[in-house]
Amino acid sequence: MDVVVKWKYFRHLLGFYEKGAERRYIWHINERIGPRMRAGLPTDQWKRCIEDYQKASEQLLVSMRRDGFLPTEPIPIDVEGELFGGAHRLACAMALNIKLVTVNQIDNKVWAPPWNMAWFVEHGMEPSDLRQIENDWELLQWVS
Repeated sequence: MDVVVKWKYFRHLLGFYEKGAERRYIWHINERIGPRMRAGLPTDQWKRCIEDYQKASEQLLVSMRRDGFLPTEPIPIDVEGELFGGAHRLACAMALNIKLVTVNQIDNKVWAPPWNMAWFVEHGMEPSDLRQIENDWELLQWVS
């Protein structure tokens, strides 16, 4: 479900009216890696705060609009197809309607917990936001 939240955020950055998309994105990043950020530790190479994630998302969008999805930078997935990384790139490609992304299967299983609906519920996402990401998931399934 985190890809759904990021997809809607990238659509928001593209200028589509996506009510609450930025707020849900910020909430998700805060819940996911907030303790590291509050401790002043980098979370993803250089990112130390929400603004860094937003800036990186904007830069990614500009880059992928210009260059598309670079097949030389595949998204790593595990043996069951779970993402090892690259959720922002995948969500950005989806928002830009890029039909083909490359993946690289890793023999190990993903180390992180799934960011599925149960994770969002467990971390206290507002019921209205839960309904919205469920609706967005359904929309994404229909569009795909």
